[in-house]
Amino acid sequence: MNRKQLRKLILEEYKAVSELKQFALSRDGRKLKQEGSKIQKAGASISELANNQTGAMSETLRNISEFVEKLGYSMAGINELDEGTSTESTLPTVAELKKLIKSIKKLEG
Repeated sequence: MNRKQLRKLILEEYKAVSELKQFALSRDGRKLKQEGSKIQKAGASISELANNQTGAMSETLRNISEFVEKLGYSMAGINELDEGTSTESTLPTVAELKKLIKSIKKLEG
């Protein structure tokens, strides 16, 4: 990698982080954080429902609650990113989504 390519890469990364931080500090960014907190609480409520169920229904509700809580946590924490961290590390993974889909399909029979 030459100096020009390295400079371009650094500027792209700086711009991406700066844009996210600017959004996080904006009015809409604060609204997103509030909505993320609501989503996180909804995930916790779904987890409580799972405690009242058994078998596949309990497992599915737990998978849903984990996915939803993780998504809400990521949104609520958008302005708490440190240098070198990414929202990607806080979002639900593709594997978690596949696990959720598999659980739901299992309930459908």
